[in-house]
Amino acid sequence: MLYAAAVYEESPDVKIKCWLLSKNLNLYADRLGENGIHTLEQVVDLEINDDKIYEKLGIKLAGHRRRFERAVLDLRRKRCLDEEPETPVAYGYWAKPEDLSDAQNEFLCIQAKAKSPFNDHLTRNLEFMVDSGSDVSTLQREIIDSLQLKSVSTVESKGIHSASREKDLYNVYLQLGKESLDIDVIEENYNSLGNKILRQFRHYINGSRHIWLSGHRQHTSTNEEELKEPSAATPPSSSALSTSQPPQP
Repeated sequence: MLYAAAVYEESPDVKIKCWLLSKNLNLYADRLGENGIHTLEQVVDLEINDDKIYEKLGIKLAGHRRRFERAVLDLRRKRCLDEEPETPVAYGYWAKPEDLSDAQNEFLCIQAKAKSPFNDHLTRNLEFMVDSGSDVSTLQREIIDSLQLKSVSTVESKGIHSASREKDLYNVYLQLGKESLDIDVIEENYNSLGNKILRQFRHYINGSRHIWLSGHRQHTSTNEEELKEPSAATPPSSSALSTSQPPQP
């Protein structure tokens, strides 16, 4: 009996009831269960701005609704604090890429390794400009030739101030920090990563750097002190970052 007491753990349903009781909302315990909500994790993920949630739970009093909203937000904060610190995938920085050295402003950039799909020995360590306004990623002709990339199809490419034209599409492997990607690129006079790549990650930009985070985590603190240094990616030593615009040269 003493052993059983030592290892006893409350069931998820009991945890919800205790939580509701602590917030003076215990009269809604049965309604949560009737709507398939049996764990605090499910409570955390509720859309608390959706009026339908309160209709389903029978929460009609404005004061009870506000109390429930505050209670869910408190749970979310606690879950963020209880989570293990997240290890970033890679770090980016503000800089003028060598092939865009005449540009007036600096760009968000990141170091990555491009690899040939046909020959494991053909690799290039490159600096890429982050181009969130473009659907496509790009490589310089010299890089395409050195990796012996082959055209897999064609695509219509149109710049802001240029007419549409057909370009070859090439497949290349990309090592971005600790993530390996299979991407398509077109030829351009600079190396860039477009928004199709960016959308696979989450991003945090503060006053010193651009942090690339894995795209699957649902709740992430934006406190950089809670982020671990990655084991494979070392932050660049040059260029300062800002949260909205790159520093003026």
